[in-house]
Amino acid sequence: MLISIDHGNKQVKTIHHAPFTSGLVCSEVRPFGGETLAYQGRYYTLTDQRIPYRRDKTEDERFFVLTLFAIAYELEAASFYGAGPVQVQLAVGLPPAHYGAQQKRFAEYFLNRGMVSFTLHDKQYEVLIDEVSCYPQSYAAAITVFQTLQSSPRALIIDIGGFTIDVLKLRSGHPDLAVVESFEKGVITLYNGIASKCNALYARILEDCDIDEVIRNQPTVLPGEVQQLIRTMTSDFLTEFYNFLRERGVDVSTSKCVFAGGGSLLLRGMIERGNKVAFPIFIEDIHANARGYELLYQSEVAANGQQ
Repeated sequence: MLISIDHGNKQVKTIHHAPFTSGLVCSEVRPFGGETLAYQGRYYTLTDQRIPYRRDKTEDERFFVLTLFAIAYELEAASFYGAGPVQVQLAVGLPPAHYGAQQKRFAEYFLNRGMVSFTLHDKQYEVLIDEVSCYPQSYAAAITVFQTLQSSPRALIIDIGGFTIDVLKLRSGHPDLAVVESFEKGVITLYNGIASKCNALYARILEDCDIDEVIRNQPTVLPGEVQQLIRTMTSDFLTEFYNFLRERGVDVSTSKCVFAGGGSLLLRGMIERGNKVAFPIFIEDIHANARGYELLYQSEVAANGQQ
């Protein structure tokens, strides 16, 4: 069974399940409540406290365990539970600028583990990951709207994620390798900056969800001065990013910009109200990279004449 997973620094996304935070708590004894997965004698519970950013996700087992959660959710969605051991082909991705250096190691991270047994929701799973295909994220998201981009002589894909912002130039729907960048300036850096300054100025401790409410213009209990701080720092964050791109020869005021990723959806209102991006298009599907991985895998299989 083919399972596509977008291993974001902020959230893990699959095609058929709601995104979940890239955060785990490990315990030697079964905890009470929560989404708990049992694997190799330990219990792992999902948490809203994300794993600190790591450029290399293969340094420990946490992203593998998050992958097991994702696999179980997709097997449940496909009603594969109870069908016995399942052979799994994984389609995954990496930031475009990290892809060349890391894609082999990232693929090997999931392989050669034999039959993996684990329990989730009191259901026993046995999976054998026998194939892993790795693709550049952002380009994968663009594939989901390829018909729209194919007619554009030039477009920028801007994927704002948890810790990275990926920028990829397309010409008539195909990558222009002259502009392939991954900047460690995602929304997590924005959250950290806002939380630090708010604590210093107003002695208030903010969580990501508090900041999200203000950015999205949702009801909030935060006082006006804190709300204004969040809006100002978010606006400055976007302006700094646009200037950062301009220094590298990328001008959002003269380019068709296709925004992907959860960070783009979070910031959409402020991007549109800022009037600094000439022609913004938003890929509204939070699962776009995962869907793109599946499409790219299926295209490869078809090209190779496989069934």
